[in-house]
Amino acid sequence: MAIRHYHPFKFIWTLFALTFNICRLPFWTIYFMPSFLRQNSSWSYKQAIMVRILRAFLNNVSQVEMKTPLSLKPGKEGMSILTFHKRILCDIVSSHFAMLTEKPPASNFAVMKPAATSKYIGVAACDAEIKPTEIGGTWYPSPPSSSSQTGDVILHFHGGAYVIGDGRYADAGFAAKTLLGNTSATHVFCPQYRLASNPNCRFPAQLQDAITSFLYLTETLSIPTEKIIISGDSAGANLCLSLLRYIVDNKEASIPNLVCAFLWSPWVDPAASLLPGYFDAAPNSRTDYVTNGFGAWGAKCLSPSKESGLSLGHENINFKGTAFYTPTPLFFSAGESEALYHDILIVEGQFRAVEGNKTEMQVERNAVHDIILVGDKVGFEAEARLGVSRAWKFWEGCR
Repeated sequence: MAIRHYHPFKFIWTLFALTFNICRLPFWTIYFMPSFLRQNSSWSYKQAIMVRILRAFLNNVSQVEMKTPLSLKPGKEGMSILTFHKRILCDIVSSHFAMLTEKPPASNFAVMKPAATSKYIGVAACDAEIKPTEIGGTWYPSPPSSSSQTGDVILHFHGGAYVIGDGRYADAGFAAKTLLGNTSATHVFCPQYRLASNPNCRFPAQLQDAITSFLYLTETLSIPTEKIIISGDSAGANLCLSLLRYIVDNKEASIPNLVCAFLWSPWVDPAASLLPGYFDAAPNSRTDYVTNGFGAWGAKCLSPSKESGLSLGHENINFKGTAFYTPTPLFFSAGESEALYHDILIVEGQFRAVEGNKTEMQVERNAVHDIILVGDKVGFEAEARLGVSRAWKFWEGCR
């Protein structure tokens, strides 16, 4: 590891990078004024600047390999979004009245225990050091009161190259809001799966957590499988495909197939991310915020141990050239301006070519990578909403 991966050098490097980019910000604000100088001439001024800022942020995060500690404590997810803001307002107005008498709000944060050992077999049990464990997850807008009164539930896995993110409000709030606001789903559940950047959290930790999350819904909460749609963005979409493949290949685990999958900017070829200049060589590299360093960091951390007998090119991790049959309909979404655009088109075509598969490819015009996760930050909210509406129409056509 480089010296900048350790404190205090990590802090010094980050401080330098922050100062350097603050100095560059005035230049960007002037440079992007003419539309023809923007990464995509069709973009707004806000989109051009915010994409550039996000690219700089990811570049620094990957340079220092910033760790994201995960906690099983509820934090502010311990209450509903509405109650959280209400509590703050009431505290300001009066700390002595209404809040003292109301019942404690139901927690939006859940802790899931692993399912039966028999559910984690084959590739999910390939590494003796990686075991199923308790993980957290956030409900939007609130936990279901009962399985009988629950409508469609979207099980959504956040993106972040398997090295950042946690599914909580600050991370996945926009994705959950967009999914709820543009579908008839009543709930979204975002698991806090283990990040490969943390110790002993390489593959298959994330697959184990995906299994745990799905079975938490079906076995612990008794939500019917036909009400659960799986969804994921970027690395989260990769995890969706990993879970679907696991279900198909390990029938003895007795895990039911999901009714539909939404794959937002799926990271379909993590192994290629370790190749020097992989993202820079992509035709759309200039119009995206994803960097070589970020992809390589995620791929390096995710890589299975040698003792597992697996590589990053394994068919449960890499999906370019390894398409499989699944009874679950697949909705692929890609941004027209994202670096992974061409890979996603290829992989969707490969899945479509497998007899029995049902797929649809949706291209979000001029959009960058993973707008369902960062659309509010980079100015692609409308495109994210449109994409979700089209995904739901696809699902309704599959019922």
